[in-house]
Amino acid sequence: MKKLSVLTLSVSLAFSVAACVSAAQAAPKAKSTETKAAAQQIIPVDRIAAVVNHDVITEIELQQRVHQAAMSLRQQKITLPPMNNLRNQVLDRMILERIIEQKAQASGIRIDDNMMNGAIEQIAQNNGLTVPQLEKKLAQDGVSFRTFKSGIRSELITQRLREREVDDKIQIPESEVDQFIKDQLGPEKRIQYRLARIVIGLPANPTQKDVDEATRQANIALTQASKGADFGQLAARYSRAPEAMEGGVMGWIPAGRLPSFVLDAVKKHKTGDIIPVRTPNSFQIYKILGVRDPGDTASQTVTQTHLRQILMRPTNVTPENVVVTRLNQLKDRLDKGDGDFASLARLHSADPSGTRGGDLGWLYPGDLPPEIEQMLSKLSPGEVSAPVKTPYGWHIFQVLERRNQSGVNERLKQQARDILREQKLDDAMLDWERKLMSEAYIEKRVNKPAE
Repeated sequence: MKKLSVLTLSVSLAFSVAACVSAAQAAPKAKSTETKAAAQQIIPVDRIAAVVNHDVITEIELQQRVHQAAMSLRQQKITLPPMNNLRNQVLDRMILERIIEQKAQASGIRIDDNMMNGAIEQIAQNNGLTVPQLEKKLAQDGVSFRTFKSGIRSELITQRLREREVDDKIQIPESEVDQFIKDQLGPEKRIQYRLARIVIGLPANPTQKDVDEATRQANIALTQASKGADFGQLAARYSRAPEAMEGGVMGWIPAGRLPSFVLDAVKKHKTGDIIPVRTPNSFQIYKILGVRDPGDTASQTVTQTHLRQILMRPTNVTPENVVVTRLNQLKDRLDKGDGDFASLARLHSADPSGTRGGDLGWLYPGDLPPEIEQMLSKLSPGEVSAPVKTPYGWHIFQVLERRNQSGVNERLKQQARDILREQKLDDAMLDWERKLMSEAYIEKRVNKPAE
């Protein structure tokens, strides 16, 4: 079949060329003026912005992503950095994404159309839009839907690969959890900081030239930030952290979740202060945007619920009414004892918990939306809920059991595990990304003249 397709294409091409030649021979003089005019309007072929292993990033792809980044910064009212800086920043991110995509492909990770459609519809719902409305809004902002989908696919692939190569390898010993609670989760550790940061990283095995250049950029950024320059613009210009295109804003972070070197630096300062921090792998500059104390919320006995679920997401292929009908059919089977919840979850659930039979573990009050908790409170152990809608899709839940538990010890332990995991994940992610970059063949051509 492959040879036949090539032959067919060759024959068609031959007839097309012959037709063009015959037409040209029929009236060579009459068309000479038009030919010259057409030649002056020839559109140049898309250039290569970067070579990444066996793949390339084109100039058009780069321009589209730069436009997206600029739109995002404008929407956040962040002054754009010089275009050359923005292009380099975006290109570095695209190179890393392309390396991750290649690694994921080699590892057998795939994102199918159903997963893509579900993610896009979720994004649309979170913004109060339908998918066609989202596509129209993107077009108004000058962003092609194809480029948008490519970005979403890249994020999903990165998440899957990161879970496999980074997240799943992080181990938190119980002794480390206990020591962390003793050392880190006192009343002073619940203080929360709203931070923004600029991260100027160093490559793996940096040369003195690499260190000098990073030092130069860090000093420039620090000087300008200290003089009151727009910190968001400086982050967009200099930072290599994931939140750079959001003005470097990291959001509210409990003191206990901050790496010790960051906490030691910021706790001596007040809102508005600029703080430089040096790590073995980077130069970092923090700005304190706010400080607050949410109070102690983990000091009472609570009722925990052991829960499992089956989640389905409507798509263009499977509309909402079909999803609800399918979940009602599953509920009827379970109510009649025809089927096992865990087996059905493995077959039908779109949530990662499906691989565990839908098991969500023991949940505390506040872990689910209030209306869901109110509905679940009326179910007896073993009972299956009617289909219920959340921003994530449609669910049926089964309550396995309930228990009363002291909120302090278990809550603190879970909080400690989450904090330790996040701290280790941040460092592990940076190391992983540096390793991927150092192992790849990268050739930037974005600043080279057209050939």
